Amino acid sequence: MRERTDRKMTSGTCDSEKFLATAAPEQLSAFIKNSGESAYRAGQIYNWVSKKWITDPADMTNLPASTKEKLKENFVCGALRTEKEETCEDGSRKLLLSLPDGETVECAVLEALDGRTTFCLSTQVGCPVRCAFCASGASGFVRDLRAGEIVEEYLLCCRLVGKAPDNVVIMGVGEPLLNCENLVEALETICNPEGIGLAARRVTISTSGWTPGIRELARHGRQWNLAVSLHGGDDKTRALLIPGKYRRDIRDIIEACKLHKEATGRLLTFEYVLLAGINDSTEQATKLARIAGEANAKVNLIPYNKANGAFERPSKDIIKKFENTLKMLRIPVTVRVEKGFESSAACGQLRSSAAEKRKKE
Repeated sequence: MRERTDRKMTSGTCDSEKFLATAAPEQLSAFIKNSGESAYRAGQIYNWVSKKWITDPADMTNLPASTKEKLKENFVCGALRTEKEETCEDGSRKLLLSLPDGETVECAVLEALDGRTTFCLSTQVGCPVRCAFCASGASGFVRDLRAGEIVEEYLLCCRLVGKAPDNVVIMGVGEPLLNCENLVEALETICNPEGIGLAARRVTISTSGWTPGIRELARHGRQWNLAVSLHGGDDKTRALLIPGKYRRDIRDIIEACKLHKEATGRLLTFEYVLLAGINDSTEQATKLARIAGEANAKVNLIPYNKANGAFERPSKDIIKKFENTLKMLRIPVTVRVEKGFESSAACGQLRSSAAEKRKKE
């Protein structure tokens, strides 16, 4: 682990909290006109953000000092700063980012063996769902990320690796669909073909099964993929793992997912964390297969990454038996390939460690 203190944060002071990262061309044109600057400056600024991934005016080398100052006065600029970075042997990196209010959030850059790069982005500071096995909600929920902060996560990762990703997964800290308005605004910015230009089909949104949000995504109709964290073949098992406030019945989840698929035509995945003695039986696999078959979904099995002492990881034989049961029932299934940092830095653990360190200081 190494500290990163080389980048300054230059957030604006305006009350409206307009982020430069999410500013549309017409907004920049209006800003430039009102500022008395040359009209072409708007295009220069938009190009810096959308094509060069720069949100700090200090780094926009073809702008005059007066324009840079006006940008900082009117927009939140360069709001995220890398506090810590952890790198594993395969090149994947996990980042702890500080926000303008001093809170922190995590994101990750994942490198696949075939050379593809995936960004894993967070949507909330902490998580209100608080699944029993997950470190993300262990320290409680603080607030939603604003759309500009989510976009800055993406842009920061682009700068880090020097390229756009092959895929983006909204699978970091937080329940994305409890922050649906900001998430949609951020993804509309990231997937704008005239701007940043990431194809919508390269985005996957992961949810614990918050059906109002799934239906809201269906209403928007964008071709973002959906991944639902099921973690149980029946409602009784899910109730052991997901607290009641944000838990929805499996029947409700299936119907919402069907609506989403009808609206978008996109892939549906059920994510399933395997926990020894809880949800790893052949009976659970059979029930999961029935649900996946009805929803026309594939299954991504995730062997538990120990984040606390409450649960254990199933043996390799049990994992394989569970996988084979799904295959025999003709359900497409994969077992997640783990990254090197997962043994010590699952989602939420990097932030939790930093919080504990601050308490001791």
